[in-house]
Amino acid sequence: ALSIGLLCCYLFYRTWNASAKIIPHGRFVLITGCDSGFGHTLAIRLDQQGFYVLAGVLMEKSILLLKDKLSSNATIFRLDITQQTDIDMVYD
Repeated sequence: ALSIGLLCCYLFYRTWNASAKIIPHGRFVLITGCDSGFGHTLAIRLDQQGFYVLAGVLMEKSILLLKDKLSSNATIFRLDITQQTDIDMVYD
């Protein structure tokens, strides 16, 4: 009875905790705050998985640092999300 209970718990966990597989082919992702930290790491990882990464950085020097780490499928641009003019330039 214990092993059946454990098996049911495992199957329930696996069913409800299944991670969704997103196929990166042709998918774009916009990430802000790619200068450092979570945004920086996320941009690199998603680029490695095959996503088209649009990486927004605050400082100009971060463009060069990130460019060395991303593939040619990535686009890096300066973006200050507190400035409407920067946001408008991203859409153009």
